[in-house]
Amino acid sequence: MKIALSGYRGLVGSALEIKLLEDHHEVVRLSRGDLYNHQINGLSSALSGCDAVIHLAGAPVLQRWTRKNRKVILESRAVTTRNLVRAVAGLPVALRPGVFISASAIGIYQSGVTHTEKSEDFADHFAAEVSRAWEAASVPLPPGMRRVVFRISLVLDRNSRLIRMLRIPFLMGAGGPVGKGSQPFPFIHLDDLTNAMLWALKENDVQGIYNLAAPEQVTQKQFSQQLGSVLHRPAAIPVPEFFLRMVFGQAALLVTESPVVIPERVVEEGFVFRYPTLRSALEEIVQVKG
Repeated sequence: MKIALSGYRGLVGSALEIKLLEDHHEVVRLSRGDLYNHQINGLSSALSGCDAVIHLAGAPVLQRWTRKNRKVILESRAVTTRNLVRAVAGLPVALRPGVFISASAIGIYQSGVTHTEKSEDFADHFAAEVSRAWEAASVPLPPGMRRVVFRISLVLDRNSRLIRMLRIPFLMGAGGPVGKGSQPFPFIHLDDLTNAMLWALKENDVQGIYNLAAPEQVTQKQFSQQLGSVLHRPAAIPVPEFFLRMVFGQAALLVTESPVVIPERVVEEGFVFRYPTLRSALEEIVQVKG
C-alpha cells in the first residue's frame, strides 16, 4: 500500500513508519509545510494515488496553555486535518485514499468517569476542546472513505517523555506517585498503538471511534509501585500537585486527573493486545525478564 503519514518525526510516527516499511508499504511523508500549505492543490498532489492517510501530527498538549500555545496546539490538529480533508476531496474518486486514520486523545473525556466509545460525557477544559475540534475536522470526508479515529491514552515506551522523565528519579530512589495517586492511569504500550493502526489499515470493517488503552485498569499509585518494582527501587516519594501546576499551569490536570477508559470496540472487533497489563508493558520497556 502507498500510505501518506504525518507526524513521522514523533514517537508514534517514527515507530509506525518503521513497521510500515518492514511490511513493504510505500510511505509518503507529509511535512509541516505540506499540512499548512494554503495551496491545497499541492497537498492533493502529495495524496494522489495513496491508499491511506495516517494523520498523527500535533504540537504537545502537555505544556503551559498560554494564548500563543493554545493557538499552536489547536491549529496543529484541527487546521491540518481540515486541510487534509479538503485536499482529499479535491482529488478524482479513483485517486482518493480509501481510509483516513487520525489520532485523537482520551483527554476528551470527563475525569473520574468510566468511558467506552459510546460515552459523550466530555470534559470542558482546553485539551477536550482540542480533541473535539480535531475529531470534528475529519467528519466531512468524502463519501466512501473509511474514517478511523483512535482516542489514545498515555503511551508507554522506553523513549516516551514520561518514562524518560521518571527513570532517573526512580533509579535514585526518589520516585513515587503523582498527587494523591488514586486517579486512573489509562495507558498503552507503543507497540500495541502502532499495531492497532496497522490493524485498522488491513481490516476494512474497522471505522469510527476507538479507545486505545490497555484492558487492565490501574491507578497512578499502582503505576508508580510497578515501575519501582521492575526497576528494583522504592516508590514512596509523591510528586506534589502544586509542583506540577508550577511547571505546566492548567495543563497539569492532564497528569493529576484522568478518566477510566475501556477499549471496548477494539477488543470486540478482534484486536489482540501484546501488552494488556501494566507489568508486561513496563517489563518490556526496562528490559526485565521473568
